[in-house]
Amino acid sequence: MTIELSVILATDRLETIRGVLERLSEQTARERLELVLVTPSAFEVGENGFGAVRVIETDRDPTDVARLRADGVHAASAPAVLLAETHSFPAPDSLERLIERHREPWAAVGQAICNGNPQTMRSWTNLFLDYGPWADPHPGGVLRELPTQNSSFKRAELLACGERLPELLRYSEAINGVLRERGGRLYLEPRARTFHVNVSRATSWLVERLAAGRSYAASRAAAWPAWRRAAYAIGSPLIPLVRGRRVLRDIRRTGRSPELLPRILPALAVGLALSALGELAGYALGAGRAPQAIGEMELRRMPHVRPGDV
Repeated sequence: MTIELSVILATDRLETIRGVLERLSEQTARERLELVLVTPSAFEVGENGFGAVRVIETDRDPTDVARLRADGVHAASAPAVLLAETHSFPAPDSLERLIERHREPWAAVGQAICNGNPQTMRSWTNLFLDYGPWADPHPGGVLRELPTQNSSFKRAELLACGERLPELLRYSEAINGVLRERGGRLYLEPRARTFHVNVSRATSWLVERLAAGRSYAASRAAAWPAWRRAAYAIGSPLIPLVRGRRVLRDIRRTGRSPELLPRILPALAVGLALSALGELAGYALGAGRAPQAIGEMELRRMPHVRPGDV
């Protein structure tokens, strides 16, 4: 059986990814999948019906998820790679749908993002702030942007980024922009669906919203001149208004207004304000320790999820 998709997972140990490994082993296309695990501590993984399994041992910081994913891209062998997460669980036929689309000349193919722990408005706020344009249900089709996480890419397109790849994978706008500059086209396959578990524990949620905003702004503005960083910092109070309108639009698009409105509004207002404060800090002061905080929550999500939510 030909390997057609490499699933790249950055992890610190086997226990962290046990749940997602179970879901991946249920994939209808598992014989065509190569599982690439990038970890500081090598461990044994059964084949579980996968076409191939590779465990890549690294001495890098495991919370630097973008760099570990870049290492995984280099180690992979399939023509397309999925940048998977430890806390996102694809439906059984989802990766088969990605493989089908990658037989076509798309530079990247995304999945529709479902809420894997829909019990709280904090979780819904995170889903729409982080994944609103791709939230399920989605009509699919050609898009200008796809999220880096949970999307699949032609491996050759990523390798062509050279040494810039780790930094380009830190936020979606960067890698999407490079792909578009080369003439690459991005597609969201609505039949490919993954259930994303969002931070929902109150204290973790407050920290994450601040850190996510700061990390994003610092990465985005890394090469900007000081005057531009200052201008964006000054304009940061407008961010809640701009992003809030987009979130409400995405809620209406998915048909979830009766379910979420007006209940989501208090959490959404707090989440937007914290994200804006984080961006202000990122533009004015740089990343600080925000990337490490976000990396830890990306790597080990379950301690930051309210008990009983999953």
